[in-house]
Amino acid sequence: MKVLVGLSGGVDSAVAASYLIEAGYEVGGAYMRMCDGGGKMSDSTDARKVAELLQIPFYELDMRDVFREEVLNYFTGSYRAGAFLKAAEALGYDRIATGHYARISKGEDGLYRLQKADNREKDQSYFLYHLTQEQLSKSIFPLEGVDKEQIREKARNLGIHVAEKKDSQDICFVEQGKYIEFIENFTGEASAPGDFVDTQGNVIGHHKGIERYTIGQRKGVETAFGRPLYVVSKDAESRRVVMGEHADLMTDVLHAARVTLHPAYESRIQAGNFACIGRHRYGQKDIPVRVSFDGDFLKVQFDTPQRAVTPGQIVVLYDGDIVVGGGEIC
Repeated sequence: MKVLVGLSGGVDSAVAASYLIEAGYEVGGAYMRMCDGGGKMSDSTDARKVAELLQIPFYELDMRDVFREEVLNYFTGSYRAGAFLKAAEALGYDRIATGHYARISKGEDGLYRLQKADNREKDQSYFLYHLTQEQLSKSIFPLEGVDKEQIREKARNLGIHVAEKKDSQDICFVEQGKYIEFIENFTGEASAPGDFVDTQGNVIGHHKGIERYTIGQRKGVETAFGRPLYVVSKDAESRRVVMGEHADLMTDVLHAARVTLHPAYESRIQAGNFACIGRHRYGQKDIPVRVSFDGDFLKVQFDTPQRAVTPGQIVVLYDGDIVVGGGEIC
């Protein structure tokens, strides 16, 4: 069976490819080009070197057009698996694989399920909630059950030059820390100034661009309000940043749009008040929730109020270690 591995230029995907070779798969490696400069250009070079060392075919896939349309104009990663799978099939590969930490199983009902990795600290199922049944059926995550030190040791033994390369903590297409610069270059517009307002709408200061602030932020606001205030919300149209007390950050409910649900759970959620686990940001501990539909939106009710639930981020639902689905917080 032929498998095309997404090589990011990091150690995880490199070792994932090596495991597949050892398992007897016919392996190729691919790097997805997503930007015209301004990103991490060295990653493609690292990916190519890994393929050369492992003696596998290497492809650099031009994903710039679909990336601009599906990701930069609407900030989600859901396009990637679909686009990568189509490219792999066009090249004659049967499956795709990546260095993500997650697990895929097939139930007695014939449905595939995405599950948390055994290594809970490295689990990345949160980012993969949107995978369809077709994508899950044709995907492999070779690093399930392997810890990071084992991966680095494997890379050292193979002579892979990225064995000690640090894990990226930033968005893959943005150079470290340069989010504002990237947004300005992509849109062709400088960050526009606006007003800080209190929760009643009174102007209490001025800012240099709402892109510089995140929900829940207090430090780095660069304006003295006379008392501790937090970023409670942002309005892109009016360019207003709403500041409030810590209590204003707390909520026990959110609504989500652009929802993806596993087929086995759709009817249970439609019935209302479905109890499961929710996370409204990556790396959170499991939070008990009750889920139902509110019109076209997914309604997620937390058992305990949560801090800084942020529109535009993703809420992901779990039944034990099985991914139920998720959507964009609105």
